Amino acid sequence: MKKFLYTMIFLGMSFQVSDFNKFTPLDPKINLSQILGGAIQFGFGSEKLWSATSADNWGFVRQSATWARGNSGIIDNLILGLKNAGYFNNSSPRNEVLNNINLNGFGSATLTIKISIPTTGVSSTAYTGTKDFNHFFQITKTGASTPSLQLFFDDPNTTLGNDGALIYYRLVDFGSTQFATVGDVITESYTANDSVYGTKFQTYTWRNGPENAAWISKHGRVVLTEVDAGRQLCFRSVVRLSFTKLKSLNPANATALENLKSQCNSQLGTATDNLYYVLAYMQKFDSPFQTTAKATYTTAATKHETICNLGIKLSYGIFNVNGYVTDQLSAGEVPSDYPSPTIGGSDFMSVDDAFLRSYVAFGASIAGQTGLGTVKQYETTSQAFLDTFDGSDQNLKFK
Repeated sequence: MKKFLYTMIFLGMSFQVSDFNKFTPLDPKINLSQILGGAIQFGFGSEKLWSATSADNWGFVRQSATWARGNSGIIDNLILGLKNAGYFNNSSPRNEVLNNINLNGFGSATLTIKISIPTTGVSSTAYTGTKDFNHFFQITKTGASTPSLQLFFDDPNTTLGNDGALIYYRLVDFGSTQFATVGDVITESYTANDSVYGTKFQTYTWRNGPENAAWISKHGRVVLTEVDAGRQLCFRSVVRLSFTKLKSLNPANATALENLKSQCNSQLGTATDNLYYVLAYMQKFDSPFQTTAKATYTTAATKHETICNLGIKLSYGIFNVNGYVTDQLSAGEVPSDYPSPTIGGSDFMSVDDAFLRSYVAFGASIAGQTGLGTVKQYETTSQAFLDTFDGSDQNLKFK
């Protein structure tokens, strides 16, 4: 049973085509370490974040869809592995601890599996209060006191209509050279459904990023919702960066970064080393995956249409299957076959609406968005929310 189980879970993973994937047959060529190793690519690295017209400003658009697919696949494929290992063939509770399991790319591990044994009182940054989950799966390096991955979920067949699925993981533990220097960064991913849309959402939150070339942000959150009857993805994110760290990563451009810092602080009345990148976009799921995006930078608790309200315009940017097309478009200049910057639908926001709903606090009321209600916990992306991680985990921790 041991060999069959971890073979199914760790050699039986597969990426999916869309960001919100469905269960599919197992692919024995891909294992968990590969999924985690390719799951998160921020696309910033040494990008020229201060350039007003370059595609470099949109690195997160180029990489975030890949990241979202990988994160989505982690939850679905782990559950699929447990299903195919027979853990849900009947309703009998199961509580197993498998020791000294050698996982490819990971090393020796202890696997903890609880099926139909509720884990109660589980907190998260993505919802208020606590939730109870029916099933639990954990990976811990042999001899370690802290897990490398924890998964809580209610239903092996769907994350909709119940408490959803919650996962935590440390990329540094999974053997990818790309993330060997990310240190103690921990990622939380929560998937459930939103009654406003009646469809699945995902939110990814991280803290303690090392702010190096492998992981350039300190803290951040991404919110994704499958909308327009499954035809589009709504993506929103806020990432906190540091001018000092950016200059150390880009010494040739230190002067430009220092000038931007001075101008932002002067214009916005701030005195901070922190820079916040706010991005919203709508992407069509069908090829050529046309995307319309809106983004800005700020050093204050509020955002503006232009970088630090300095008149330097990024939006709107458009992208397709080949990546960046162009930016600095007005709403009227966005081609009609791309997602509309200004017009939404019965179950989705326009790009403008998504942008307005980004970098905002829990419980905020957004003008013109009465039907969506106040900002929910999983959508919270305010400056205060991100900055609080400096002194508090805010429930973003292993349980």
